Parts: sequence; structure tokens; C-alpha cells
Amino acid sequence: MIEHQHPASHQSPRPRWVRHLALLAITSASLTAPSLAQEQPKPVVVTKAEKLEGLESKITLTGTVTSPRRSRLSSRTDGLINKLNVDAGHTVKKGDVLMELDTKLGELALSLIEAEQEQAEIELANAKRLVDEAESLAKSGAFPKSEAITLSTNLRIAETKLKQLIVRKGLQEERIARHKLVAPFDGIIGQKLSEAGEWVATGTPVLELVEMTNLRFDIQVPQEFIGRVKGAESATITLDAFPNKTLEAKLSYVVPVKNAISRTFLTRLSITDTDGIAGPGMSGTATLAAHHKNGQAVQIPRDAVVRFPDGSAKVWIVQQSDSGSTVVSRIIKTTGELGVMAKVTEGLDGGETLVLKGNEGLQDNQAVNILPEKEPTK
Repeated sequence: MIEHQHPASHQSPRPRWVRHLALLAITSASLTAPSLAQEQPKPVVVTKAEKLEGLESKITLTGTVTSPRRSRLSSRTDGLINKLNVDAGHTVKKGDVLMELDTKLGELALSLIEAEQEQAEIELANAKRLVDEAESLAKSGAFPKSEAITLSTNLRIAETKLKQLIVRKGLQEERIARHKLVAPFDGIIGQKLSEAGEWVATGTPVLELVEMTNLRFDIQVPQEFIGRVKGAESATITLDAFPNKTLEAKLSYVVPVKNAISRTFLTRLSITDTDGIAGPGMSGTATLAAHHKNGQAVQIPRDAVVRFPDGSAKVWIVQQSDSGSTVVSRIIKTTGELGVMAKVTEGLDGGETLVLKGNEGLQDNQAVNILPEKEPTK
């Protein structure tokens, strides 16, 4: 049996334009797939902008409790310390004798002056007696006029000598008085810098006296906040040593000279401290607030604010439509204080729906998917 072979069927080559068209379709599909993925709504958590009637502006700064007077008391003359009547921590009153120097030499010199003064008083009394007798005899012509003039001159010399001794006595008494160091005001001894038996020279610090009444709280205010601080209506202070207690304070004054390096102004607050917990040198924070009755602000969570290095800030506002939710950006201005909430003075009217979480990398008119706040944002 002879098998007949059929000729193989001939396949004509595919036209070149067909191959190009297939390649273009594949490329278009590969480019379209990512763009479709990018158009998927981004999951976000939103919040509402709350309108506030009346703007309350707060600023919080660190500072230190200071004393109105803090003096390093020094000796007013050279001498050996005979007695120190106080120690560090002692409370003293104005006029109390804090230190006494050895005054023996000074008292001996005073005794000598007093003896000379007594002699001068005797000589003056005798000179007056002689002048009186001469005047009586001169009236009858029995006493020479020249001798009467001499006696009168001796009287004036005796008077002058006594005056000089009185001044010398006063000077010596003052020198002795300067051997005592007296408290110039009420306060507490902060430091004892010398001990009994030491020789001190004039101007040598011996004790440090600190006034404990009318304490102040000093803060350094940056120049951009100085206007708000000057308008502060209330202030509170929290000391680091007593974080659970708040002290009432009041703005005393702002030193109108700024630090050229730090660009800050020294601002002092008076403290109301009924419990006496504040002490000079304690650190803490002061919060100053000003309420503007005619002002208006919107309060939003700080996480809803996107800030930029140049100091500007914006938020993402959610817009609802039949096709879904999209976002648009809006530039805002805030009061600048620290805290969980931010107060917006420009850019929002209140009631807007804002992106709270997931606001990184958003673009205008981008579609979003609103999630419950408890769900994490991807």
C-alpha cells in the first residue's frame, strides 16, 4: 500500500504593521496599570474645624525666680573678724549686726582723743575767764589794750582747737562703727564667705544677703512675641520643683532694651506666693494669656497643620461630591503657641472638614477615602 504524502500547507509571514500594533497595545497596558493604581482614593482620617468666639492668645516661656535685692556684703574697713553673728540660712532684719571686727586699737585712739578734748575744754574755759577779766579792767583803763587783744586771740585759738578735736572724735567713732557689718534690708543669709579670725580688707565680701519678699519671675521673650506679651491680661507660673502647683502672676514690666545676640527682651512678672514655695534661682514656666473680645479664631488639632521650613502652614480641606471625596489645600495663619490644639486666625471660617491623618503627600483634587479615626492610616 502506497501512502501518498500531502504537501505541507504554506504560512505567509505576518505583516509588520500588525506586529507594531500588538507591541503598542502591550506598552499602553503596562503604562495604564500604575496610573489606575495611583487614582485609588487615599485613606485619611478627618476632623472638624471648631469656631471660637473671642480669641485667646497664649504664650509659654521658661524662666527663673529672682530676688529684688541680692547683695554680697563686704567689710567697710580693714580688720580682724572678731565675731560672725549669723550663718547661711539665717533670717535677719534690717539693722541687725551681722559681723564685728576687732576694735581695740580704735577704741584706744578714741580714748586719747577724748582726753585731748577734755584738756581743750579746760583751756577754753580758762581763756574765756582771762578775756572776761581783761574786759572789766579795760573799762576802767587799768588794762593794756594790746594784752586784751592777745587774750581774745588765745580764746579763738582755744575754740578752734576744741572744734578740731570734736571732728576728730566723730571721725574715730565712725571708724569704730565701720568695724560692724549691719544688714541693709530684711532677708536670708545665702552664703557665709568668711569665718571668725580672718583678716579682711575693705571691700572683701563676707556674707551674701538675699531678700525673700516681692519675688519676681524673669523670662526672656523673643522679639516676635513681645507685642502679645505686653498685651497679656493674665499669667500663671509653674515651678519645676512643684509641678502640681500653679502660682498667679502679673506682668510688671518689659525692659525696653533687647539682647542683641539672642534678640530677646527681659520681662518680669510679680508672683503671688501665699504658700511661700518659690525661692530665688528656681526654674519654671510662665504662661501668659490675652483675650481679645472682638477677635475670632478657629481651633483645630495641631496634627492637621502641615508646616514648611519658611514658617508658612496649610491644611487639606475635604470636599464632598456625588463622585466621592477630594481634597484641596489652603494656606492658614496660626497664633504660634505650643500645645495639642492650634488656633487659626486666617484661612478658615470654622466648620470645615480637614484631613487629620494621612495628609502627607496629598495633591490638590486628589480622591480620598474617609476612615474612622480609630483605624490606622496607610
